[in-house]
Amino acid sequence: MKTLVDYFSLSGHTRQVASEIAARCGADLEAIEDPQDRSGIWGYLRSGWQAMWRAAPPIKPAVRDPAGYDLVIIGTPIWNFGLAPPVRTYARQYARHFRQVAFFCTEGGSGDQRAFNELTRICGKTPVATFVVTEKQLPEPAHSEPLRNFVARLAAG
Repeated sequence: MKTLVDYFSLSGHTRQVASEIAARCGADLEAIEDPQDRSGIWGYLRSGWQAMWRAAPPIKPAVRDPAGYDLVIIGTPIWNFGLAPPVRTYARQYARHFRQVAFFCTEGGSGDQRAFNELTRICGKTPVATFVVTEKQLPEPAHSEPLRNFVARLAAG
């Protein structure tokens, strides 16, 4: 099965998990590119506001065409108890090309179900698997039983 892992990461946590998933699945890896400056207090506040209002800010075009993959795994950090806005934009722009989907997120405490529900709605597909990495599980999610289970569900998917 040809697999693509697409993710957005500001702090590097989601990138770390995405890289591990891609390595275990033999998948291609691509970052969702956000042209907005999210640094400093104003970037933090703008990001929270966009998450709260479910904004879909512009992103750079994807390099890899998701239509060429059997499975697209989408990774997001949880912002303001929900989906990171650049991930929302990516899903809206490319959902019609997804054959199968799976989702994962990194979070400080909660918001995963809200994000996964929104991605399911946008994509119009039930994910074959979902995976949550909490702040407590970082920086070593690679050794976790939930990650092994997630990858196993993807293979069975």
